[in-house]
Amino acid sequence: MDKITVVTGGCGFIGHHLVNRLIDIGKTVVVFDNLSTGKKERLPEGVKLYKLDLTIDELPNLENVDAIYHLAATTSVEESLQNPAKYKNHILNATRRLLLWAKDMNARRVVMASTAAVYGDPSIIPTHEGVPVNPISPYAEYKWRAENHLAHCHGKGLTTSCLRFFNVFGEGQPTSGSYAPAVARFMAQYENFEPITVTGDGSQTRDYIYVKDIVAALIIAMTRDNFFILNLGSGEELTILEIAESFGGEITHIPARKEPYQSCADIKMASIELGWTPTKNIIKWIHENK
Repeated sequence: MDKITVVTGGCGFIGHHLVNRLIDIGKTVVVFDNLSTGKKERLPEGVKLYKLDLTIDELPNLENVDAIYHLAATTSVEESLQNPAKYKNHILNATRRLLLWAKDMNARRVVMASTAAVYGDPSIIPTHEGVPVNPISPYAEYKWRAENHLAHCHGKGLTTSCLRFFNVFGEGQPTSGSYAPAVARFMAQYENFEPITVTGDGSQTRDYIYVKDIVAALIIAMTRDNFFILNLGSGEELTILEIAESFGGEITHIPARKEPYQSCADIKMASIELGWTPTKNIIKWIHENK
């Protein structure tokens, strides 16, 4: 019987790119997704989908589970400020339940998607993994606490690791709602001949990393036997205004919001640990896709 790779959140933006790549390299993939934001039609034909909620539903009894990618999570900073209990449940409690299930299934390894939001407004730019965390939202806090739980489980029947994603962009990203990143909203506004809306003066910076580069790192991470927490970013910071200006056309400014002013990943450790480097620049991608 083939070994099974489970992807939680496999119908989501990053998840479906990962599932497609895993299928391309010959893996047998099973997806867990509650379809709250994911779309079933994103999955390749033949991939088994379990529509379930990791916080409350009974998880299936599967034979020969080898690897688990844990990407499922609610990801809106704004929503987490309004409903922190939801984020504790869907990030921390769901992760705990999944890890217990992974041990029961005798899985080999769990790789979890974490976030650069754990750094808050970091004191060091570019930010390396040794910079103290300073989560300023429930979303970031519970991701950090989930990381700690994976670290605690490592070596106790499981091999675990965490990858801190910076701002992920690429094909299939959500373009509306609280989960939509700025670059996706800008793309939608550009395509609809609307002014591009920049929060504040646009001088805040972000580190944008291409979704297929994220997928490449996830696949490499699953081949390692040690615990690690690694940044995944481009290693370059761009202002939000620079991103907006790359589309051309009218720009309008809307009120600033509470958010980190600077964000840029130090990716030396990912390069050393995974032999990984990003390949796609966001400005180039925008020009190719607008």
